[in-house]
Amino acid sequence: MRRPKVHKDIELRQLRTFTLAATQGGFSAAAATLGLSVPAVWEQVRSLESILGTMLLVRQGRALELTVDGKLLLEIIQPHVSGLDSLVKLFQARRSESARQLSVASIPQVLANLLPPPIQEFMAKYGETQLRLLSDPGAATVMRMVERGEADLGLITANPDEPASPHLAHEYLFDLKFMLLTSSHHPLARKKEVKAGDLVKYPMITMLASSPNRKLLERILRRHDLLDRLHVVMENSSTDTIQKYVALGAGTALLSAWPTVHRHAPGLHVREFDPHIEALPVMLVTRKYAHLPDHVQEFLQILRKHLADSAPDHL
Repeated sequence: MRRPKVHKDIELRQLRTFTLAATQGGFSAAAATLGLSVPAVWEQVRSLESILGTMLLVRQGRALELTVDGKLLLEIIQPHVSGLDSLVKLFQARRSESARQLSVASIPQVLANLLPPPIQEFMAKYGETQLRLLSDPGAATVMRMVERGEADLGLITANPDEPASPHLAHEYLFDLKFMLLTSSHHPLARKKEVKAGDLVKYPMITMLASSPNRKLLERILRRHDLLDRLHVVMENSSTDTIQKYVALGAGTALLSAWPTVHRHAPGLHVREFDPHIEALPVMLVTRKYAHLPDHVQEFLQILRKHLADSAPDHL
């Protein structure tokens, strides 16, 4: 009697490799994360497709896209793969207290203005924890750090022009208000009400053109048909650098910031530009379905407490 064909078992490494290739946009990114060659990653995904009898990933030009079956499989397995990866990290952390680590990725402005007090309180309680602070001006880069497990959590400003990552949980924290910064002797510092038309009369210092802050400024000017009159003398990703040059009189700036930030800095005048202008939300991002170790959850409680204590006057 002829024996039936034995169906090959699916391996965890195939599911993990497929998940990384699907969420990171290709075989090369998955290979870099796993420390494998691109052909090895390709072979694992193709083996998984052979076992399931369906295509999971297809090429569209230079991009790699999920098929309908690929999306279905990712939806089913991602919570389990993320959970197992988190379990390994949790086990390793619990196994040795000296290995316990808190990794926070953040955009520079939030790192400089929001995090110092909660970090100070956390380290006073958990001084043995290895602290790792990562900073990048691009919210997309911060989100990728969290997606890849390089950071436990991320703090970003939400960009309304970009979709939220489907692989991250997003928690709204607070809004940054649009503040007008001028030197203390600038004509706009003495003007009772500043309108969009007043801004384009003077040179401006802005954040990078790709930043949510700059895009908001451009939307305001475009609304009043003033964008072509914008004169940018400097673009910079550092709010501290921008504030220094504004104080010198090199230009004015509109920054999404805390209302009290550097209000008393020498030579700098700060005021809210327009309370009706849309605010810039600050979001906390963590990996979906990932288990957060106890010390990471404790830091989140400390962070939320500091935010609650600061609102509404400070934020």
